[in-house]
Amino acid sequence: MSDILKNLGLEDSEAKVYEALLELGPATVTEVTSKAGISRTLGYHVLEKLAVNGLVDRASGKGSKIKYAANHPRSLLQYVTNRKNQWERRAKETERLLPELISLYKIAEKPVVRYQEGADGIKSIYSETLESKEEILSIMDVDGWDAPEFRSFGKEYNRERSKRKIHERILMLDTPAGREWMKYYKGSFTYTHHRWIKPEQLPGILEFGGEINIYENKVVMALLKKPNRMGIMVESRSLANILKGLFELGWQVGVPAKRRKK
Repeated sequence: MSDILKNLGLEDSEAKVYEALLELGPATVTEVTSKAGISRTLGYHVLEKLAVNGLVDRASGKGSKIKYAANHPRSLLQYVTNRKNQWERRAKETERLLPELISLYKIAEKPVVRYQEGADGIKSIYSETLESKEEILSIMDVDGWDAPEFRSFGKEYNRERSKRKIHERILMLDTPAGREWMKYYKGSFTYTHHRWIKPEQLPGILEFGGEINIYENKVVMALLKKPNRMGIMVESRSLANILKGLFELGWQVGVPAKRRKK
């Protein structure tokens, strides 16, 4: 029975005391707490709380001889209805305060980090950039994409991005592999703009072997080289803004990649 009462919203000790009173009828605190298996101190507190909620009344007696009685079980329906109304009021108040709470949440923004492993995981997270409502800024090492499981995906991605008219500026590592890739690039030069940057201008970038995309409040990292292939998505306005600023510095010193001759 106590489990049923708890399902109606009573706390464990409240359920035990109410059940004890149902079985005992009018009873003293000592009798109730002994039946419920709780301390007298807790028993007094619980009985007063149940009385406030309309489930228990004082029946007779004075001092230590005061007896309590459970109200008719129909009072449980009113108890549950009162709690329902209370939570509905709280829900409306929460809805009213939500814009203010969200503004505070943005001030104290905490990054959200997601990642997926393997080639399929990379494709999944990387494809989310196709939902961008603004220009994508990229730093790319072409060598990482030169793998059978990524070649066709890269072509399909570029076609879809151009179809959606999403502009992308790409800082490409100026390597032999990068130059060779650029010779045969067939993507859109309307929506894609390339500049070369020397590996020595970005120390350590040759160990990266992948691509970084920055857009909106998101940073996507595609780590393409085995054995640690993974796609990482970081949602952080602060991080995205910092990297956008650093990207612009790199873009200023980058050398425009000329369109291939037909």
